[in-house]
Amino acid sequence: MRKNMWELPHWMHWLAGVLVAHGYNDIDVVDLYTDPNTFTRPGQLAVDAVEAALREHPADVYLFSPMTVNLCYAYEISDAVKRVHPAAAVVYGGVVATPLAHEVAGHPSVDYVVVERGEQALPALLDALADGGDVADVGNLVHQRSDGTTARTTRRYPDLHPSEIPFPKVDLFPASTGEDIRYLRQVYALGCPYKCTFCTIQTIGQRPDYFPLDRVLEEIRAYRARYGRHHNIYWGDETFTLHPDHTLELLDLLEKEGDINYDCQTRLNCLTDDRILRKLKSSGCQWVEIGLETASQESHETHKHHMKLSATRETLKKVRDAGLAACSFTVNGFPDQSPDDMRRSIDWVCQLLEEDLLQATYLFGLVPYPGSAMFETPERFGMKLLHRDFSLYHEDLPPVFATDKATPDQVYEVFLEGQELFAQAMDKTPYFGSAPAPGTADEYGTFWADAHV
Repeated sequence: MRKNMWELPHWMHWLAGVLVAHGYNDIDVVDLYTDPNTFTRPGQLAVDAVEAALREHPADVYLFSPMTVNLCYAYEISDAVKRVHPAAAVVYGGVVATPLAHEVAGHPSVDYVVVERGEQALPALLDALADGGDVADVGNLVHQRSDGTTARTTRRYPDLHPSEIPFPKVDLFPASTGEDIRYLRQVYALGCPYKCTFCTIQTIGQRPDYFPLDRVLEEIRAYRARYGRHHNIYWGDETFTLHPDHTLELLDLLEKEGDINYDCQTRLNCLTDDRILRKLKSSGCQWVEIGLETASQESHETHKHHMKLSATRETLKKVRDAGLAACSFTVNGFPDQSPDDMRRSIDWVCQLLEEDLLQATYLFGLVPYPGSAMFETPERFGMKLLHRDFSLYHEDLPPVFATDKATPDQVYEVFLEGQELFAQAMDKTPYFGSAPAPGTADEYGTFWADAHV
């Protein structure tokens, strides 16, 4: 993976900063991700290499925050921890461990699961382990009892406001790691008010709270100083333009900073403020990712909420006319759609690409991840989960569910067709400039002209 990593694991810097603020300074990283010896073949961990890496990194506690699809590898590495360092504690947390807390805590090589956000629970757990205290007094914790059953502690910590979260430990990785990554991830808010049925973001909160903006810029400067000023910033906020006033305040500061280029993601209904569109460009935005998902308004009403597709072309024209490159998230396989419905969504996005209203698109197969409403109550959406082999819960693989509308094979056939059609639609010089593409100026309306007088 040398020279091919997307980003640094943001959660590690974050929680490392929390631990340092609580006096835990002996922190290290077991880097199996970039080690070419970690796998003997695709999907097969090299156990000897993993155990050798663990012997080189002895610790009292090992922390894991896997995604759904690599939970199986996390378990295997945890097994290796217990073989090499039997007295070490293994602690899990994050987006899949939270909804599956009792299941994960029941694994023989997992001692504790910190559920939801861990800024308070993790230091409290380490204090209890260091002092011989009772872990039952630690909040947000699921643990194994002596009889092998699991229990959740009764205490629940309120989420810390972002202003109270300690500064991240930026130097967790060698500075040379900056040569391997594609961008630097940053956030300026935590939480999302929307409840999309396929999303798991609710594990970190439903009400967005904002970091102090001077703190946000300080983090960006620190990451760029460590890993390279040439990197774009990728804003990890699920809906970057959710609250225009907050966003404009940040964009003013980015514009004054002068040399920060960035990409962001948001929703179609959060791109209606002309002030935001003008300021995005002038503050360094180069790429806007928009969750369009599907051409079916009915599916949006069920699964996404507050999305009116009738405004798609008008909004995308404004984005384009502001000189911004737009990319969509397209999702294939909604359970209320037939294969022909799915093909109509593919054709719709292809048309938006042909019209230069989009410059690119991603295509994901629908996955009912643990923590989503689709996973918790699949029957409510007309879905039947076929198995719980989480190594196959992947957006590029055949679906792990069936519906009355389509078989998994039919859904996957449309997915593969869509990949080919999107590749063809994007096989042209995209429009990324600050002026209309040649031959299309009459289609751009007056927004661009007004904005660039």
